[in-house]
Amino acid sequence: MNNCPWKKITDFQSLSEFNRFVDWIGEEIRSGAAEDVAVAKPYLDGNTFKEKWFRHIESGKIWRLVWPDAPFHGVFEPVE
Repeated sequence: MNNCPWKKITDFQSLSEFNRFVDWIGEEIRSGAAEDVAVAKPYLDGNTFKEKWFRHIESGKIWRLVWPDAPFHGVFEPVE
């Protein structure tokens, strides 16, 4: 497997940055570089935040995207 070029985002700086990221990850899916996968274990216990998981096809690495919900600024990170 190859390394995944995606980078962790621990804090989206603005809603517009988050929306640009959502557009980018959508393009990754449309181009075949990524795919949606089911959320197996939420970011926090329960359904506190909207969350989606993605697989980077080339590396097989699974990542989570958690939507901002003030005061939380959202996160994009590998699933451990």
